[in-house]
Amino acid sequence: IREAEINLDISRQVAALLKQKGVNAVLTRTRDEEIELEPRVQFAERANADVFVSIHANSFDASRKDVNGIETFHYSGGSGQQLAQLVQKNLIQDLGARDRGVKTANFYVIKYTDMPAILVETGFVTGSEDAARFSTSAGRGRIASAIAKGILEYLR
Repeated sequence: IREAEINLDISRQVAALLKQKGVNAVLTRTRDEEIELEPRVQFAERANADVFVSIHANSFDASRKDVNGIETFHYSGGSGQQLAQLVQKNLIQDLGARDRGVKTANFYVIKYTDMPAILVETGFVTGSEDAARFSTSAGRGRIASAIAKGILEYLR
């Protein structure tokens, strides 16, 4: 399982679901390409975005298939805590995944954006439970749906 493929698929689905609900969702990348952190932030700022959501898949020691779960980060000095809580809540409720919690971090993309910003670790590609979810289109769709629900709840 390649993290880049998982993240791009989930991100595209989140954007499509949000657009169906009338939200103008834009992606910092639409294909498998590396974009540095600063241009991602600049892109969101130029788009005058209301929220910034960075979607990732975690990994751990490949021999530790027992390490699974979802965690959502916000910057401690930022305004993303409520967004992080809503996205995390929906992911855990809808997927029945292990809850690794809402946490603070100094990740560039959530620290230097002016809008509420979060970074979602949607599970571990190395974890048996999470990898099973990532490996199917339906599993990735359920992740995307839960993220979109959390965003929509925040925007209401």
